[in-house]
Amino acid sequence: MDRGRLPQHAEWVVAMRLLRAVVLLTLSTCAAAALASSYPLRTAAQPLGSDSILPSPIQGDDFFLWPPNVVDYGAGEIIRSREITLRAFPNTLVEHHAYQIMLRSNDSKDRPVPVTATVLVPTAAWTAPGPRPVIAYNMPIDSLGAHCTPSYKMVHDWQTLDLDIPPVLSLFLAKNYAVLVPDHQGPRMAYGAGRMAGHAVLDSIRGMKRLTALGLSESPVVATGYSGGAIATGWAAQLQPSYAPDVELAGAAAGGTPVDFGLLRRTMDGQLGSGLYLSAVLGLAREYPEMLELANPLGVLLATSTLKDQCSVTLAPAGVASLPAELLAAGPDPFDSPTGRMVVAANKMGALTPTAPVLLYHGSERVFLGDEWIPEEGVIALQQEWCRGGGAITYSPQFGEHLTAAVFSLPEVIHWMDERLAGIAVAPGCR
Repeated sequence: MDRGRLPQHAEWVVAMRLLRAVVLLTLSTCAAAALASSYPLRTAAQPLGSDSILPSPIQGDDFFLWPPNVVDYGAGEIIRSREITLRAFPNTLVEHHAYQIMLRSNDSKDRPVPVTATVLVPTAAWTAPGPRPVIAYNMPIDSLGAHCTPSYKMVHDWQTLDLDIPPVLSLFLAKNYAVLVPDHQGPRMAYGAGRMAGHAVLDSIRGMKRLTALGLSESPVVATGYSGGAIATGWAAQLQPSYAPDVELAGAAAGGTPVDFGLLRRTMDGQLGSGLYLSAVLGLAREYPEMLELANPLGVLLATSTLKDQCSVTLAPAGVASLPAELLAAGPDPFDSPTGRMVVAANKMGALTPTAPVLLYHGSERVFLGDEWIPEEGVIALQQEWCRGGGAITYSPQFGEHLTAAVFSLPEVIHWMDERLAGIAVAPGCR
């Protein structure tokens, strides 16, 4: 072999990196040209308006419109409600009654916002002792478009298979539990914004309990969610003692949890997970518009393009482009700026300790494979932090990577939630 030449596979890697660099340079140049033609020179120096990155409003269903008087309601108070018939498969597999509510909540900066949620109650009578239990099921929405929420899709789409991951909604209903499905990303579809999501879950529980005709006012509630849904679940658990002490949680089960956005740079930024990673960056910017000052012309172009209205089925495959966040930033390291550090810190779990028992579970290389997108070290650190605060936290490492761990963990997770809803106490401490 020629000592001056690279091995064939190494030459291929170099060639692919050069091709990628050319593509990214072309994209940057085209973006700059597109912006220059779209914005007059006299306004080019003006900051990007925060409204321009928000999702387009839903058309054809006034229930989801932002009401003008949200501030007149207290947190969790119902603004409007309706009984509905669900179209989406597999929600129709178990006979049930379905209702939707819009209620007042608060965003990441404690500003009043409307939040929607769907409540499903099996038609079969609950014959066990006590009121019918409720599972607050936080689906991994992981989307930017307003029409991607569970409540909208359940009524207007033919399926929710892209949200019901793993598919447990019908399983919960078959166990004769009521199910509350909060649209936990809030009205701005703020994917990745933990405080917004936690508020939405807790206020949705408040709103559900105010629908007294459902018979759920005294029901025990367990919150659960995987991946993007685990953001909402974990934040709801840790915010409950201070934000909603009137909302009693029997437990919370969170799997594949993105604890710390800062850790995801290593596993998702500029890699196959970059489609969802960059979507979360935009979702955070919707709650923290000061982040817009960090964007370059290409970042502006993408943030204001039709991508801002896409669902996870489009955003996740976009990761094949492997675009790094730095390509969209005005500076070399947007996360090392004061704004970047503030946003990452504000959305890191662990500063507050849940009083409800919590089950954390995660694909672990100690068992087999391990979660390739969400680092396990973040979940282990979260358990330790919550344990130091006196929480009753169980950590269960699972077989598989990010997707398969969600399935292999189901028997244990369902059993754990069944016990909490049956009133079986968890021993104090951590395990």
